[in-house]
Amino acid sequence: MEVVFKIIVALLLMVYQTVAAQPEWESGQILRDTVCSTKIKTCMLTPPESLIDFPVIAMNSPERLLLQFDDFDFDSRDYMYSISHCNADWSISDLHSSEFIDGFPENYIHEYEFSFNTKLSYVHYELVIPNSDFRFKKSGNYIITVYDSEQPDAPMLTKRFMVYDEQLLVGAQVHQATLAKGRHTDHEIDVIVNFTNVDYVNPIQDVHLVIYQGHRWDNAITNLTPSFVEHKRLVYDFEEESSFEAGNEYRFFDSKSVRFYTERVQKIIHDSVDVVLLFPDHPWGNQAYSFYPDIEGYYVPNIMEKSDARVEADYVWVNFCLQQNPFVDKGDVFVYGALTDWNLKEEAKLTYDERMGCYETSLLLKQGYYNYTYLFVSEESRAPSQEAVDGNFYQTAQDYFVFVYLYDYDYGYDRLLGMRKITTKGMF
Repeated sequence: MEVVFKIIVALLLMVYQTVAAQPEWESGQILRDTVCSTKIKTCMLTPPESLIDFPVIAMNSPERLLLQFDDFDFDSRDYMYSISHCNADWSISDLHSSEFIDGFPENYIHEYEFSFNTKLSYVHYELVIPNSDFRFKKSGNYIITVYDSEQPDAPMLTKRFMVYDEQLLVGAQVHQATLAKGRHTDHEIDVIVNFTNVDYVNPIQDVHLVIYQGHRWDNAITNLTPSFVEHKRLVYDFEEESSFEAGNEYRFFDSKSVRFYTERVQKIIHDSVDVVLLFPDHPWGNQAYSFYPDIEGYYVPNIMEKSDARVEADYVWVNFCLQQNPFVDKGDVFVYGALTDWNLKEEAKLTYDERMGCYETSLLLKQGYYNYTYLFVSEESRAPSQEAVDGNFYQTAQDYFVFVYLYDYDYGYDRLLGMRKITTKGMF
């Protein structure tokens, strides 16, 4: 009996240390997608069947999300993950983990493989959520945090995703802006929400509508109040308030091979780490709109000569060159897309080279097919926009995601009860 008691105590201590060791996020703290370590690359959170879709799943469904990333520390690490629930504005909610998770909200990442025959060695990690360790009990916004079990106070990365419980009927449409000033440059989103059997107390305070343009987190439209309130029906019919700059199509390059010059590759320099020089980009804003098929700013790791891109694709330096005169307005221009984790990263900021007459930067990226764009951030507005480089054209093919949250007074959190995806593809 004494031996059994010691084993039970030891196990309880291990559980306590594991739980106590996870990163502590304070209630109300706003979290974003971040990669906090320079040794972590190619961090993706997508549906397993498609690497170019938004990270959202339905509750009580077979849908899953796949988290994958590479670690340049070639020794495998005991990485753990924790799941946090957030409010509609991505601030940490007051819910305890036992209220939104059935199972363990933190656990180890067991799936990993070592790279094979690559110049830069790395370990590839994968995690499917939810899994046998837990399931979601509440809808809403979520954050997954990955950290080293030996350094729990230093998170390696955080990623946002949504879990929705489809109880509302969300009707939405996108069209050219109504106002004359944005008629040829903006997209306008109109939304109607039918609550059917769901009750609310105050639609102005209780209902939160959020609209995303593709996977961009930076320019989301939030906190719209209904323009009309009918019985069990909220109408959001605005002109300027629900309009987005339409932007332009994403650019692309193909780095699947370092033996052959693939699309948009001008030169390959072979070294300890290969360097891929892309053909110079030129601004599109002063040209007529042209349709370029894209994958909405995402990327797909791939390699031409081998079969398993997860562990056989190498890392290469990719050089970007935007050929244009210095901007008149003061500000910074960034390479942007999934390749920068949908963030304005310092290493993705371009600097002007007077000798070359272009803005340039280099990013260390895994081989594959990539989309990207250029965003200019003026010192005055601090608002990222494609307009200064590639312009805004209403014909641009864009996906939009509409999310509807309802505040739950019983538990004190934002329930995600409706979601709708709409697109301008094929409209113009």
